[in-house]
Amino acid sequence: MAFSPQEKRGIFILSFCLILFLGVVYLLNFFPPKSAVQDDVSLIVQIAGQVENPGVYRVTEGTRVFELIELAGGAKEAAYLENLNLASPLYDGQKVIIPEKREDTASFSLPLPPTLEEGVLKSDNSSKININTASASELQALPGIGEVLARRIVEYRTQNGPFRSPEDLKQVRGIGEKRARDLESYLTF
Repeated sequence: MAFSPQEKRGIFILSFCLILFLGVVYLLNFFPPKSAVQDDVSLIVQIAGQVENPGVYRVTEGTRVFELIELAGGAKEAAYLENLNLASPLYDGQKVIIPEKREDTASFSLPLPPTLEEGVLKSDNSSKININTASASELQALPGIGEVLARRIVEYRTQNGPFRSPEDLKQVRGIGEKRARDLESYLTF
């Protein structure tokens, strides 16, 4: 069967288009376009204490404390999770310590909120509050921090990541130079 020159040309063009199409499909499977590649931000966090596999883990941004515990093989039977905010998002460089259950729960090593004694907030190293993990109600125990300002602090760190220093506090609407300086002795970061 002989093909005319126009038929040969049509077959050649059709074959070329088919090969080109298959080549593009093949390449896209091995080299997806940049917009299709997930640009997940990696965080490096450490987990220690009462978990099956303590260590340093690489997780994606948005990972929560409970997910890190699962990644580390789960909490041991002796783990005390009641004072941890398991829904808290992780941040780069964070160390999560899972304490051990004790009869005296005040003796584990996580920072506890400051205590009130006769209406005055006591500040010593054992009772500093972690600005990056404290709940809004715990933040209200700080001098000069009411319900609205506590909510703003939590919203700010949720949207912008953890506070690294007292200077970062000034980014929260309602906290100026003086208030940030006054709070410094009550906070850990």
